[in-house]
Order: sequence, then structure tokens, then C-alpha cells
Amino acid sequence: MWFFRSPQVVFGDEALSYLSSLPIRRAAIITDRYLLGTELPERVRGALPEGAESLAVGDVSAEPPLSEMTAHLEKVRGFSPDWFVAAGGGSSIDTAKILFALYERPDLTVYDITPLVQLGLRTKSRLIAVPTTSGTGSECTWAAVLSEENEKRKHELASPEILPDYAILDPSLVVSLPPEQTRNTAADAVAHAVEAYGSTWHNPFSDAMAEKALELISENIEGVMRDPGGLGPRGQVHIGASMAGLSFSNSQIGLVHALGHSLGATFKLPHGKAVGLLLPYVVDFNYDACPERYDRLNLLIPPKYRGRRLSDSLRSLLGMMGVARSVRDAGVEESAYASSMDTLVTLASESTGMVTNPKDSGSEDLRNIFIKAFDGD
Repeated sequence: MWFFRSPQVVFGDEALSYLSSLPIRRAAIITDRYLLGTELPERVRGALPEGAESLAVGDVSAEPPLSEMTAHLEKVRGFSPDWFVAAGGGSSIDTAKILFALYERPDLTVYDITPLVQLGLRTKSRLIAVPTTSGTGSECTWAAVLSEENEKRKHELASPEILPDYAILDPSLVVSLPPEQTRNTAADAVAHAVEAYGSTWHNPFSDAMAEKALELISENIEGVMRDPGGLGPRGQVHIGASMAGLSFSNSQIGLVHALGHSLGATFKLPHGKAVGLLLPYVVDFNYDACPERYDRLNLLIPPKYRGRRLSDSLRSLLGMMGVARSVRDAGVEESAYASSMDTLVTLASESTGMVTNPKDSGSEDLRNIFIKAFDGD
């Protein structure tokens, strides 16, 4: 028996205005410390139903630890929202998921958020995700990632009950995304689509989402990089990124994310940057386990970037985007990398991404991929 889980997706021009049609009385707007000082919270407030009250909080960084994510929990509880509106990138949306769960169930800890525990959420509130980046897919997933306190480790939480009720995809909210974030989040979305398609838990629904996601992103990302303000290409990449999120949320991640979480946590690399540079190396490693599926994906890459194999095409596409081709190019020093190798391998081996990767891997396999990825080949 399989399930396909999805929020209700609202997309297109002026999608944010859909908020006004919802029965929102008290909205907790969750964002990050940068976006809190921009016009975004006011845009969200302006889209709420007339007379709705709101509380905007935001104190999270790009890779937030639990203390940042829950810093305003008591303030949120005192406000008693009936809706949570997450507005921002993956960290903001993941924070809103955690606050939503702990607000609904004050007796829980974050480590109670697992697929094996019936949480009984939605007795007091609902959850909306409004992404301002095109890549994390968190608006369409039932997972949340946090950095462990004082440790170089990321923890993956998951429960179908923290899947947002609505995902609002408004391209006007991503046109001002800086080039670095544009390339990193798009690389993350490409990795989601490829991993979902190769996952041992893939299914017809996740396959369809992965294929269309890769098509939309690869056909439009050059236009976005060239003309960031173009709503047409931006909108297509934005939709493709959410479709990639739906795909991996319904089939699971793989070795790219296992290695990427390890590399990102150890060297404080942005998540999209880490998985983007590692993706071709993992595809090379996995190829003999799923050649037909990877070859099918390769046909979806535009001819100008398409190589003999999917990994060749990905190197070309990601290279056009400006994604680092190696760990060295990403700014990691060789001595620090070598001395951290055992930690990198251990953290990767503990990831849930190891379970559904199409090819089994041991510690030496992980080590060899990390070594190849340092200088590139």
C-alpha cells in the first residue's frame, strides 16, 4: 500500500492573495532574521483577511539549531494563532513546522516528531508555507531539518502531520533572490528530482513529479540566471522546485543528501551548494544500479547540456549555473577535509538517505566518493 501526500498547491501570479480567502483570525508569521527586516512580513499581513491579527517572528539563520527555531515558542503560544504562515526559505518553513507541532502538543519534544508516532495535530491551528526560494521543497514535504546544538550534525525529523495544508507559490516573491541563493536552491531541487527518481521507493506518482520537475528546471534555469526578474522562467523553476519536493517527499532522498548533510554540517556549506557539487559523483556511483532510469532522465536535459550520461549532463547544467565542481572549489581546505574524513563518513552513514539509495554502499564507498569529490575528476 502506498500514499501520495501533498498540500493544496496555489500557484501563479498574485497567488499570495489567496490568503484573504482563508478563515484566518490570528496568524503567526514565521520567517528568518533577514526577511523579518524586509517588506515580506507586511506583504503577508496585507494579504490576510480583513481584521485578522498577526504576530511576525523570525530569529533563524540559514542552518538553524533547535534553540533558534524555538526561541519564540512561548511568544507564539501566548498569541494563540489559528494559522501558521511560514514565509521564507527552507529554514523558515522547517521552523514553522516545528513550532506548529510544539504549539499543538506542548507535551512533545522535537524528537517525538517521527512517522511512527500519531501526533494528533490540527486541533488548534493549520499550517501554510509560502516559499521565497525555489529549491528546498519544504513547502511540499513532511520533513524538517535542524542542526544539532554544538555538534556538526543535522537531524532529520519527519511526520505526515507536519506537511503544510497549503503551499503558495507566488513567483513575485522569488524575483529578488540573489544569484548565489538562486543557484544553490535550484541545484538542491535538481538533486531532489534525481534522487527521487532513483530511490528504491520510487512510484508512478513520484516518477511523474520528478520527470516534470527536472524538465521545468533544466529548461528555464538559464533564463533565470540571465534575467533574474523574468517572471515567466522564475515561475516555471518555482513550480519545478515544488514538484521535486513532492517527488522526494513521496519516495525519499538518497546518498546525495546523506553525503550533503554531512559535508554541509561539517564545513558550514549551504545545503544546496553541498548537494549540487556532490550530485554528479553519486550519479556516477549509482549508475550501474539503475542505468535505464538515469538514461531516461538524461533525455529530459536540454540538448545543449546533454552528454552521454546523466552525470555528464548534470556537470554541464550545474556548471552553467555556477555550482562548484568540487569540494576544493567550494572553499574547503585540503588539510581540514582530510582530517575530517572519518567524521564525514560516519555522519553520512547515519543518514536515512542510505536506506533508499539505489545502490548499497559501505564506509569505503562513502570515503571514495568524498575523495573523488574533493578535486573532481
